[in-house]
Amino acid sequence: MRPREAATPAAMTRCLRPKPALMPVIISSSFIGIDETAFPCYNTYNRPRREPMKKIIIVDDDIETRQFLSQALGANFDVLAADDGPEGLALIKAEKPDLVILDLLMPKMHGFEVVQRLRQDEQLQTLKVLISTSKSYAADMVTARKAGANDYITKPFDLATLLGKVDEMIGGIKTPVALRFWGTRGSLPAPGPHTQRYGGNTPCVEVRIGDRLLIIDAGSGIRELGNSLLKEFRTRSIKADILIGHTHWDHIQGLPFFTPLYMPQNKFVIHGVHGTTQSFSEVIAAQMQHPYFPVDMKAMCSNPQIQELTGPLHLGETRISYHFLNHPGITVGFRIDTNASTLCYLSDHEPYGRLNAQGEFSAKEDDAVARFVQGADLLISEAQYTDEEYKFKRSWGHSTFTDVIGLAVKAEVKQLALFHHDPDHTDEMMDKFVAECQNFIKSRGYGLRCFGAQEGMALQF
Repeated sequence: MRPREAATPAAMTRCLRPKPALMPVIISSSFIGIDETAFPCYNTYNRPRREPMKKIIIVDDDIETRQFLSQALGANFDVLAADDGPEGLALIKAEKPDLVILDLLMPKMHGFEVVQRLRQDEQLQTLKVLISTSKSYAADMVTARKAGANDYITKPFDLATLLGKVDEMIGGIKTPVALRFWGTRGSLPAPGPHTQRYGGNTPCVEVRIGDRLLIIDAGSGIRELGNSLLKEFRTRSIKADILIGHTHWDHIQGLPFFTPLYMPQNKFVIHGVHGTTQSFSEVIAAQMQHPYFPVDMKAMCSNPQIQELTGPLHLGETRISYHFLNHPGITVGFRIDTNASTLCYLSDHEPYGRLNAQGEFSAKEDDAVARFVQGADLLISEAQYTDEEYKFKRSWGHSTFTDVIGLAVKAEVKQLALFHHDPDHTDEMMDKFVAECQNFIKSRGYGLRCFGAQEGMALQF
């Protein structure tokens, strides 16, 4: 067995693959009827550097153990393996890993000796070593630690125990992120037989970061989310942070119908920015005042906290930042950075260059939006109009399909979810628009996955 046998092909070729040059976005005039003269010119940015994966070397003579550990750790770390002591020692000295997971009883050189030799090397004296063995004697644990091991885990062990040990020693375990679309329509609900697949509810996206629950926007889709949460949590308390991008009715109209807000055991914090003439809390409360609604917010027995955003929001290891967008009134987009991935959400935005194509200020503002979403794993962005429709709806505060593709390519995002669908766009029309977007991206060789967000669609990172 060669030292790098357990390393994945992707891990071994990652550093060898040349980065493709990103060319300026030039859209063909045949693409969704675009007027090329109206398309804003995009500059390019270098993708921000991500922290390199930490490296783990497994030294174990059992092939099943090597395969299990490689699979369990491969999503979060660069993993290499060796099947005996001398081979492992040579690999460790060559690769300088962050952690070694070491068996004790192996051919040619046992684990105690491997640890001792590692500690004799000045460059490896601080290397983290986790002993993984079926020997459970207390005396062996003491001997291993005296030899220089940092921790000891007894086989068999479950995945959670392993990941917990590794995270304690070197960190690097990525928190899983999942999301579900509960509302994808823009402007107003559009239920009916012609919008069943893409959905008729207005914006609401559920995001799970580990055990933490985030809700982005409170359009009519939040009602069904509430019903789902009640079935999931039953009598347990529901805790969530709700992010409101702006307070036009299609983004807050579902809040009074979010049943968990009326239950005292639940805890919610609703976040948004100060309004044009009123505080965020005043704007949220206004839609539940007479003559618009029969009960006011005092009926919400969960007593939700209303917090105005004045800077980045930190929820554990998750950082949520916002950026002002170009839409009538005060509107922000969100960037959610976890230790595993980055999600960006732009619900309502009209490129500045669309309104003033030659202006230096417009170019700077469009560049700032691109920097805000730079390198995102997923960009959820409104794409409400075709270019032909935009001719009659200029200055309404929304983007076209081509605007959004240009932004995504410019910012080098990995996936683009087309969102905030126009109420008049049927499922059949959306299928056509999405296919045209995908075909255009493929024809230009852009490394971007593009899809149309649909109600009920779930994604995992």
